[in-house]
Amino acid sequence: MESFSSSFAWWALLVAIAGTMVWRFAGVFLASRIPPDSALMMWINNMAYAMVSGVVMLALVHPTGVLETTILEHRIFGLVVGLAVVVFTKRLMFSLFFGVASFAVAVTFF
Repeated sequence: MESFSSSFAWWALLVAIAGTMVWRFAGVFLASRIPPDSALMMWINNMAYAMVSGVVMLALVHPTGVLETTILEHRIFGLVVGLAVVVFTKRLMFSLFFGVASFAVAVTFF
C-alpha cells in the first residue's frame, strides 16, 4: 500500500478547490443572466433548498462524530424547537440559538 505524501495532499486540496470554484463561478455567471422571478430561477432555488434540507436530514438521522452519541429523539426535539421558533419569529439566528439550546438541554437533562 502506498502512503500519501504531503505534496499529494496539497495537490488534492487544490484540485478540490478548483472543482468547487468552477461551479461557483459558473453559477454566478449564469444567475446574472436569468431573470430572478422566472420559473427556471424558482426551480433552481427550490433545488438548492431541497439539497440543503437533504443534508440536514442526513446529519439528523445518520450523524457522525460526537453527534452520533446522542439519541434521535434529542436531535429531533432540537429541530422541532428551531423550526417552531423560525415559523413564529421569522428570525433565523434566534431560531438557531433556541434549536441548539433546546438540543443541549435535552442531552444534558433527559
